[in-house]
Amino acid sequence: MEVSKKLSSLQEISKAQFSRILNLVSSKKFLIIESSLIRPLEKVCGVKWLKGNGVEKIFKLESISPSSEGACMFYMIYSDIRLFKQVVCQIRSQVDDIEKPVKNKFHIIVIPSYNCSYENELEELGLLHSVIRIHMFQWMPIYLDVGLLSLEIPNIYSSLFVHQNLTYLPVLSKCLWQLSFVIGKPRFIVTLGQYSKSLLSQFDQYCEDKGESDRLESDFGALIIMDRNIDYTSALLTPGTYAGLLSEVYSVNSGICEKKQEDIKKLDEKCNPLPEMQPIKFSLDSKKDTIYCDIKNRFFTEVTSVLSHLTKELRTETMNSREMALDEIKHYVQTQLQAAKTKKKDITNHLLAAESIINILGPRYEVQKFIEQNIVQDTERSSNLNYLEKLLNTENDKLLTLRLFCLLCLFQPLSESEIKQFWLKFLYQFGFHYGFAFYNLISAGFVPEPVKTSSTLNLHGKLKIPKFTSSNYHLNAKNMKQIPADPSKVNFKFPTCASYVFAGCYIPLITQIAGMILNSVPKDEIKAKLEVLGPLLIVDKGYPLQSRVVLIYIIGGVTFAEIAACNLLETLTGAQIYILSDRVISGNDLMQAILDYPK
Repeated sequence: MEVSKKLSSLQEISKAQFSRILNLVSSKKFLIIESSLIRPLEKVCGVKWLKGNGVEKIFKLESISPSSEGACMFYMIYSDIRLFKQVVCQIRSQVDDIEKPVKNKFHIIVIPSYNCSYENELEELGLLHSVIRIHMFQWMPIYLDVGLLSLEIPNIYSSLFVHQNLTYLPVLSKCLWQLSFVIGKPRFIVTLGQYSKSLLSQFDQYCEDKGESDRLESDFGALIIMDRNIDYTSALLTPGTYAGLLSEVYSVNSGICEKKQEDIKKLDEKCNPLPEMQPIKFSLDSKKDTIYCDIKNRFFTEVTSVLSHLTKELRTETMNSREMALDEIKHYVQTQLQAAKTKKKDITNHLLAAESIINILGPRYEVQKFIEQNIVQDTERSSNLNYLEKLLNTENDKLLTLRLFCLLCLFQPLSESEIKQFWLKFLYQFGFHYGFAFYNLISAGFVPEPVKTSSTLNLHGKLKIPKFTSSNYHLNAKNMKQIPADPSKVNFKFPTCASYVFAGCYIPLITQIAGMILNSVPKDEIKAKLEVLGPLLIVDKGYPLQSRVVLIYIIGGVTFAEIAACNLLETLTGAQIYILSDRVISGNDLMQAILDYPK
């Protein structure tokens, strides 16, 4: 069986795991789902499948619980202790007699896992097992698009990289262990980053304790695992491809891009008018949407011309249908009309999305691109700082401002006074309730850590150099040949350099690593280049590769720009590259994790 077919059928394993939980009860069942779980669950199993497994009604989790009507209640939530307590309170309000409860009536399914505090909470309330049964359900990676798999776990980055909470690390390693039974264990493995190295160690422990695949050969010649913080740049830079810009403007959840009319705001929180945004809904799946397949990795300036050409073709086709004879019309209706309607709908959606991208990003895109190029090339430092100041004062966008600040911190070291000055202005602009976020910036590795004073950390203390210094980002990117000498020479229409995804200024690190492996660069050279970036581990049992199929596993989220760059590498080398991550993200998602109060 082809690798793509194997990976696209992983949902059948997830269904079997979910079915075992639901079938613990033979009577009728109601399913109450946390709203953020609806989209990924649709990818795992549809409503028809749920009905077939005894679920009679499906509800969205609200503040008030629906009437049980004698059915067993299955609550489904992401791992969040506060949300868990909310569900427990709802269940307690429905229990008439805690001393004589109805058995198997209430179940809580936690995605992807829970820790002992959940059981302790139920134990203290006298509800564990007698009233409430708790289950963990970790679905297999969800096949979102050609060559793209996601675990759809929303808070991996904030948990691991911002708060250093390792709760989810066993979840990620277990995912790899389960996946190995389907694809085998690759013989050549590279891990780059602290968590990637730990993940592989836990994966080996799973294999030792619980057994491993008996397959002698894997479907993949190599496995590359990388931490998100090793290449922050690929998330912070403004992308240039259609799919990348789409994720900057719209919310993309489990491969679905959707914005409802009622969710579109005309004014921001300070009553400033917002650029016009169009309501849309479509799936970012190349097999379901051929238009998206054609334009997803194109540089945005090429997308509008493609959509214009497709619109003219559709108009010509409509005009020709008016001149058909009766038999021809009958044949057209039976064979082509539905396809034409679908095509029209897809073109309309993408035209509306492109219009929104232009409205929202267009006025500042060229300037932003120029400033980002200067930052990455470590030039025009004073101009870059002036632009950051201007952005802070004129754009009421905390994520955009913080994102550029972080990029500056990585590539052009800021002094203690510059960091302090920016942060105070940021708090004045967006609110002092974000004061805690400075320590999140330190924890995530964006700014240097102040030296402890007699009592507390403060911005007045002297700065010590972080593990990955700002200047090292520029130096390491140059050593890895990630920064083209002249961005203006990069061909955006027919790209041959992966830097086109960032308008010619930067090549994603993961693409360079995969390129070295696929081009059989000597292992010692690979090791010498990568070991300065972070903790490195190379398991060499099959190099050079016998199979030119590579699996890339990114911990902390992957961007559409990195996906597009890897797709170009596929085309240039004739290899196959599959990407797995906990979530598809943009730089705004990382900044939101910095500004979110710890849960």
